[in-house]
Amino acid sequence: MPVSNIVIEPLRFQCQCIGFSEWISLFTLCLAPLIAHLISGTPTTSYLTDRRPKWYDRLCSCNPTSIIWRYAAITDRRIRAIQWSRHDLAATNAIFWTSDGWNGGEEMVTTSATYCLRYPESTRVEILSLTMLKTVITTLQGASAFYILVGSVAGVALPGVAIGFGVDTLFFPLSILGLLRLCAAAWLTDDFIYQGDGLRDTSSTETAGPVRQSTMAKYDDIELDHPPRASPANSWRSRFFRIAFLLVFGGVWIIALFIITPLPALADTYRYTMTTFLLGMFYFAFITISLILYTFYFFRGQTTTTIIPCVSSMWYRLYSLLLTGFMMALIIIASLETNKDPTGIYTSANMGTRFSCVKATRWLVLPQASRWAGLATEWDLGESWLSQNKTSLPVRGLQETGPFAQKEFWL
Repeated sequence: MPVSNIVIEPLRFQCQCIGFSEWISLFTLCLAPLIAHLISGTPTTSYLTDRRPKWYDRLCSCNPTSIIWRYAAITDRRIRAIQWSRHDLAATNAIFWTSDGWNGGEEMVTTSATYCLRYPESTRVEILSLTMLKTVITTLQGASAFYILVGSVAGVALPGVAIGFGVDTLFFPLSILGLLRLCAAAWLTDDFIYQGDGLRDTSSTETAGPVRQSTMAKYDDIELDHPPRASPANSWRSRFFRIAFLLVFGGVWIIALFIITPLPALADTYRYTMTTFLLGMFYFAFITISLILYTFYFFRGQTTTTIIPCVSSMWYRLYSLLLTGFMMALIIIASLETNKDPTGIYTSANMGTRFSCVKATRWLVLPQASRWAGLATEWDLGESWLSQNKTSLPVRGLQETGPFAQKEFWL
């Protein structure tokens, strides 16, 4: 059985040729998937107590593991629902902060009814709503990232990305996980307001006056004393969904595994930049821990809460803190290693030939139909500019047409 050698290259400082405006664009591309994932997956906290959560409590609720769990739990609750009202939709989407901490259990559907100042107009998502816009954005980002990442692993699209991630593509894999939002997309909403009794006197104008009166007038339409509104967690529909969800998430885990352990048949040796290796380790560790947690709670039937059960445990707080620190370290390391290759793609891979930032702009890629292969430049490069004892070859015309046909290049 063939075995591939994996070589991890040392950290390189090669970002000196990137200008300020390019850095703004790079960081925008870098943070856009992360921000979209957090904003779309973390609703506004509904406070039912005067006490506010600590910073580490908020950090745990923004953990990608918690966000993906919420999508699965909302879908599972809707699948098991025997009755599904507007208040069910609101209470299922809300994350409640109570005197005992986070609470997203099914009992909150009844308990929180007296604290509801506004609930959705429908029992499903509105087509023309901010929630639907968030779903569209995360879906488009996820589809694009899925094509690029899977194509690069298979050697079909953007092969340089698979071994040389730049800072602009750090959170592309996170966008793929955003596709899991689609399973709950029809029952996601932020058109609700909950507020504790002690907070209503200081509430903002959006919950005062006619809004509160119209909402309170509709409380008669909500049955607070009713038989169970959902089938048990061991119902066959719930089990089928949980197994399907784990299979899909397991497929994402396999993709993360291929990033750090590529197929032996594709090459004898794989050279990884520090950025790519750490990025693969980050996603592999994060997805592995998430998969273990989901499997554990799914098979125990603990999906009746939209907040992951271990959210208040000390180890989960530490895990969330380490995950955040790892993200920040990745951004710093990737920023140091990111360089632009002659094709215009940002990558952390070593370009091999060392040339100044000014001369780097004079390189061009030869067309695929050319009789020559490689890169050409108008500069006459001496051996001091080239690595591995390579020499430049003068070529006139390059057998091409267009503005470059009558010039002399160095290949």
